[in-house]
Amino acid sequence: MDFAAHASSFGAAAELYNRIRPQYPVAALTWALGNMPLDVADLGAGTGILTRQLVALGHHVTAVEPDPEMRAQIGGDARDGSATSIPLPDGSLDAVTAGQAYHWFAGEPAHTEIARVLRPGGWFVPIWNVRDESVPWVAALSAVFDGTRNRDGFDERRLPLDQFHPLFGTAELHQFRWSATHTVDSLVELVRSRSFYLVSDGPTRAALERQVRELMAATTDAPEFEMPYVTYTYRAARL
Repeated sequence: MDFAAHASSFGAAAELYNRIRPQYPVAALTWALGNMPLDVADLGAGTGILTRQLVALGHHVTAVEPDPEMRAQIGGDARDGSATSIPLPDGSLDAVTAGQAYHWFAGEPAHTEIARVLRPGGWFVPIWNVRDESVPWVAALSAVFDGTRNRDGFDERRLPLDQFHPLFGTAELHQFRWSATHTVDSLVELVRSRSFYLVSDGPTRAALERQVRELMAATTDAPEFEMPYVTYTYRAARL
């Protein structure tokens, strides 16, 4: 996989991404950050899906996103930056979040930079919405969506709890089960927002859309149906 091409592919579909990608369960955000207002950086903020939820929960949030087309969708305090170049002062934050983004970060250099902007005891919170592939049709759908399940062996469902050492303590993981309502057309839109689709040529894109429609025709004849998700929420404290 061309990692850089996949990581930088989303800007061309920024409006679609913002409209079709799911939000996060409020229970997951409350578990990770608590109920008191915090100073938060939403790192790799994309189009601000998580950013806006955090603001709605009362947090003071700075969105950090390197792609200008994605960043233009955010609104509020949105800044150019990355996991290795966060445009905020040392020790200025209570938490750093990363929604659907940590797997694009540059490992140890990112951990060092995230630790720099956090106060001692501040939280690093990587979070992912993951389709529940214990359901057979969802597993088949994921094979269509992504072409391959993981990026270079990365699996957000089984992240080692010492992943962020030595600058962070042992992480905690909580899983939150929920579902999103879809139609076949909205599933096709969802696949159009995936990096595997965005870096593919025209015939490959057409084949992906056809496979989604064929799979769902064989799965259900209901006009709407539920896509089951598991939200994997990690929380590690800055030492």
